Amino acid sequence: HGIYDYHKDLKTLHVNCEKPRAYFVPFSNEEGARAGVREYSEYFKSLIGEWDFNFYKSVTDVPCPTGEVEFLEKLDVPMNWQHALGRNYDKIQYSNQEYPFPNNPPHVPRENPAGLYSRSFTLTEEELSGKDIMLNFEGVDSCFYLYVNDKFVAYSQVSHMTSEFNVTKLIRAGKNEIRVAVLKWCDGSYLEDQDKIRSSGIIREVYLLYRDPVHVRDIFIKTELDDSFKSGKIKAELELTGKTAVEYTLYCPCGKALASGSVEGDGHADIAINVENAVLWSDESPALYDLVLKVGDEYISQ
Repeated sequence: HGIYDYHKDLKTLHVNCEKPRAYFVPFSNEEGARAGVREYSEYFKSLIGEWDFNFYKSVTDVPCPTGEVEFLEKLDVPMNWQHALGRNYDKIQYSNQEYPFPNNPPHVPRENPAGLYSRSFTLTEEELSGKDIMLNFEGVDSCFYLYVNDKFVAYSQVSHMTSEFNVTKLIRAGKNEIRVAVLKWCDGSYLEDQDKIRSSGIIREVYLLYRDPVHVRDIFIKTELDDSFKSGKIKAELELTGKTAVEYTLYCPCGKALASGSVEGDGHADIAINVENAVLWSDESPALYDLVLKVGDEYISQ
C-alpha cells in the first residue's frame, strides 16, 4: 500500500533522513554567499507553488501513492489545508489545555485525516552532472511519507524542523515526480501540544540543493571572549563528507577581510581565528562577523 506504520511506532522518528545540521545554502560564488538570498543560488531549486492535492478524512482511505492516482484539487505549498476555506477539508482548531484528540498515549487517533500531494519538476543533465541532489522539507505537520518517481523514499516526523533526504539515485534528467502523504496525527502529536492554532500539511518551504559529492555537511561555530571582553577567538568545527581542503575568510562587520587561510580535512576539519579588539554584538548595535568557507565549487557563509 505504501503507507506504513511508522507514525505509530515509538522507535521510529525518521527513515532515510539525513542527520540534522546547521542551516545554510551553498552558492557558486562568494558574492552570492555573502548576500545570502538563497533563491539566487545556482545550487538551489524551489519547489513551492501549486501542487496536485487530494484530501482524505482518514489515512485508511489514501490510495497507494506509488500507483495510479487521480488528483482532483490543487493546493499551494507551503500552506496548511485547514486554510483552504470552503473546501471542507478539515476544521481550524485552537486548543491549549486538552489534547484535540482522544488522550490515549501512545496510540494514534483512528480518525486521522490525511493529504496526498504531488509535484512534477524537470532537471537538466547539466544540473545533475556530478552533483548530489538533496531534497529539503522545512516543516510538515505532523508527519509524512515521501515517494520519488513511484518509489517509497523516506518517512519523517517532528513538524517544525527541516527534514533532508539524499535522492540522487532516484532523480533523473527530464521529468521527475514527488508525492507526499501527510498525516494530521502521529505518536509525536502527544509531544506537540503547544498553545497554537492546529495546522496540517506542508507548512514550510520545499526545495532541492545541488551539492558537490565532497562537501561541508555540518558547521558548529563557537565564539570565545577573554575576561576583558576585548579579544576573542572564533572556532569552527566542520563535518565533511570526505577528504578535501577548506578555504576560509573572516570579514569584520565593516566588511574588511580580517583573516584567511586553508585547512585540510578528512571527514572533519577545525578552524580557529584570533580576533583582537572584537566588535561585540548587542541589540542596540547588532554587528556581525561573516565567515565564508570554500570547498570545491561551493561557497558557504555564516
